[in-house]
Amino acid sequence: MDFRNKSVAAFFWGLKPTGGYSLGVAGVTYAGDAARVVLTLTSPRPGAIVTQALTSPYVVLELNRVRRVVFTDPSGRTLAEDRE
Repeated sequence: MDFRNKSVAAFFWGLKPTGGYSLGVAGVTYAGDAARVVLTLTSPRPGAIVTQALTSPYVVLELNRVRRVVFTDPSGRTLAEDRE
Protein backbone atom coordinates (compact mmCIF):
# COMPACT_ATOMS: atom_id res chain seq x y z
CA MET A 1 0.00 0.00 0.00
CA ASP A 2 1.31 3.42 -0.94
CA PHE A 3 0.72 5.67 2.09
CA ARG A 4 1.64 8.72 0.01
CA ASN A 5 -1.62 8.25 -1.93
CA LYS A 6 -3.80 6.14 0.37
CA SER A 7 -5.05 6.19 3.97
CA VAL A 8 -6.23 3.43 6.27
CA ALA A 9 -9.23 3.88 8.55
CA ALA A 10 -10.63 1.40 11.06
CA PHE A 11 -13.85 1.30 13.07
CA PHE A 12 -14.10 -1.02 16.07
CA TRP A 13 -17.64 -1.44 17.47
CA GLY A 14 -16.40 -2.86 20.76
CA LEU A 15 -16.93 -6.07 22.67
CA LYS A 16 -20.35 -7.67 22.20
CA PRO A 17 -21.76 -10.42 24.44
CA THR A 18 -22.89 -12.77 21.64
CA GLY A 19 -22.79 -13.34 17.91
CA GLY A 20 -25.34 -11.70 15.63
CA TYR A 21 -23.72 -8.27 15.57
CA SER A 22 -22.33 -7.01 12.28
CA LEU A 23 -21.37 -3.85 10.50
CA GLY A 24 -21.10 -2.96 6.86
CA VAL A 25 -19.95 -0.05 4.76
CA ALA A 26 -22.92 1.60 3.05
CA GLY A 27 -20.80 4.21 1.29
CA VAL A 28 -17.82 6.55 1.30
CA THR A 29 -17.83 10.18 0.17
CA TYR A 30 -14.97 12.64 -0.04
CA ALA A 31 -14.97 16.40 0.51
CA GLY A 32 -11.63 18.18 0.41
CA ASP A 33 -9.23 16.36 2.73
CA ALA A 34 -12.00 14.49 4.59
CA ALA A 35 -13.80 11.20 4.07
CA ARG A 36 -17.27 10.34 5.37
CA VAL A 37 -17.83 6.61 5.85
CA VAL A 38 -21.45 5.51 6.31
CA LEU A 39 -21.78 2.31 8.34
CA THR A 40 -24.78 0.06 8.90
CA LEU A 41 -24.71 -1.48 12.37
CA THR A 42 -26.83 -4.59 12.92
CA SER A 43 -27.75 -6.12 16.29
CA PRO A 44 -29.49 -9.46 16.79
CA ARG A 45 -33.26 -9.31 17.26
CA PRO A 46 -34.59 -10.06 20.74
CA GLY A 47 -34.94 -13.82 21.12
CA ALA A 48 -32.71 -14.61 18.14
CA ILE A 49 -30.61 -17.76 18.31
CA VAL A 50 -27.00 -16.56 18.29
CA THR A 51 -23.55 -17.88 19.04
CA GLN A 52 -22.78 -17.72 22.75
CA ALA A 53 -19.34 -16.21 22.34
CA LEU A 54 -17.83 -12.77 22.77
CA THR A 55 -17.47 -10.96 19.46
CA SER A 56 -15.91 -7.67 18.38
CA PRO A 57 -17.15 -6.42 14.99
CA TYR A 58 -14.81 -4.15 13.07
CA VAL A 59 -13.98 -2.88 9.60
CA VAL A 60 -10.68 -1.72 8.10
CA LEU A 61 -10.76 0.38 4.94
CA GLU A 62 -8.32 1.62 2.34
CA LEU A 63 -9.30 5.19 1.40
CA ASN A 64 -7.97 7.90 -0.86
CA ARG A 65 -5.42 10.02 1.01
CA VAL A 66 -7.31 12.11 3.59
CA ARG A 67 -6.51 13.96 6.81
CA ARG A 68 -9.88 13.41 8.51
CA VAL A 69 -12.33 10.50 8.64
CA VAL A 70 -15.87 10.67 10.02
CA PHE A 71 -17.89 7.49 10.55
CA THR A 72 -21.67 7.99 10.55
CA ASP A 73 -24.78 5.84 10.53
CA PRO A 74 -27.19 6.13 7.56
CA SER A 75 -29.17 8.87 9.37
CA GLY A 76 -26.03 11.04 9.60
CA ARG A 77 -25.38 10.56 13.33
CA THR A 78 -21.63 10.67 14.00
CA LEU A 79 -20.32 7.39 15.42
CA ALA A 80 -16.62 8.34 15.54
CA GLU A 81 -14.14 10.66 13.90
CA ASP A 82 -10.42 11.12 13.76
CA ARG A 83 -7.79 13.35 12.23
CA GLU A 84 -4.37 12.50 10.91
